Amino acid sequence: MLIETDTILGSNPQPSAYLEAYRVLRSSLMAMKDENTFGSVLITSPGEKEGKTTVSINLATALALVHRSTILVDADFYGTGLEAALSLAEDTPGLTDVCAGQAELDGVLLQTELEQLRVLPAGTDVARGPDLALTDAMRDTIEQLKQRAEYVLIDCTPVEGFSTAISLAHSVDMVLLVTLARSRVVPVRRVIEELREVGATVGGVVVNDILHADSTVYQAYHRYYQ
Repeated sequence: MLIETDTILGSNPQPSAYLEAYRVLRSSLMAMKDENTFGSVLITSPGEKEGKTTVSINLATALALVHRSTILVDADFYGTGLEAALSLAEDTPGLTDVCAGQAELDGVLLQTELEQLRVLPAGTDVARGPDLALTDAMRDTIEQLKQRAEYVLIDCTPVEGFSTAISLAHSVDMVLLVTLARSRVVPVRRVIEELREVGATVGGVVVNDILHADSTVYQAYHRYYQ
């Protein structure tokens, strides 16, 4: 399930600047948890193809590698990023089935190669997902997930053009926004305002796709290991 690629860490990642970046993100998230108790984190982006699914998988992996119990949830009802990255069948029961009362939560959680990481697929009726996002059943399911893991990371649709992230934002403890390093600032600010208007707690912005030349941290890492 956790197959290592150029962008996915896998269950036994080798030392690299890329892995180190996710270790830093993991440490930041854990430090935030020490200051303010939270369990569920919605991971979204202003627009499409900004890397939110990759960040979700790798952050969940990084947490599991240090023995933090984590559940990765697929709530991107319009995309197949998580399914493709983890080689899940499209008709795998999951979140929508639980919310519709057609499956038990423990029966659809999938165990990965890492003992502390499980996955909850989007489910068999993703067309109903955006509507189910507003139901008490969805809120109850998120609360149940928080009882089963220290961290519940929810990979969601982008904010612009889709309803799910806004619908779920007030049902989770915190939202992380993923954006590309060379994106325009205005859409990011607009999305943060939209999330806050519905009562979401925006924990921060994850800047994705940083090139070696963009970051003194990357340059320092390479100098250190070379």
